[in-house]
Amino acid sequence: MAETQTANPLRQPGAAVDVEDLPLHDLIPHWTSMLWLLGMRPMLQSLFDVNLTMSDSIILRQLRRRSMTIAAVADELSLTHPTASRTVDRLVRDGWVRRVENPADRRQKILTLTPEGVALMEDIEGKLTAGIEYLAARLSPDEQEQFRRLIAHMVAANCTEDSHA
Repeated sequence: MAETQTANPLRQPGAAVDVEDLPLHDLIPHWTSMLWLLGMRPMLQSLFDVNLTMSDSIILRQLRRRSMTIAAVADELSLTHPTASRTVDRLVRDGWVRRVENPADRRQKILTLTPEGVALMEDIEGKLTAGIEYLAARLSPDEQEQFRRLIAHMVAANCTEDSHA
């Protein structure tokens, strides 16, 4: 027997819905669609333009926050060491990442972003931020401050989940 699902009122053709009254679970898909259109799609286009994948961008984003070893990249992204190594080799070859000797263990290499890698990540993160700022600009100053506080609260509540930030 088919399982019945509650249809999202925002997705019903011709439905006039007061979104202010919708529960959070009905609003989230609409919110994520707006984020996709205004932030994620331009960000992914930037990656596509320079022949990078979403996995590449995750590695670059982690390296923007801190230097890492290939083993740390593999661990944090749940990749095998050979897969992480091949991916990093390509990022090094393409000029986004550099390898430097670890002063504490000369057998180990530390990965850092090149200036080009930093600039790329600033551009990509800027596109995502611009999409959210566009949406927030439609709010009143008081609503913008409330939105800022809610984001700050969510960030603070999840700051221990470092790999997702």
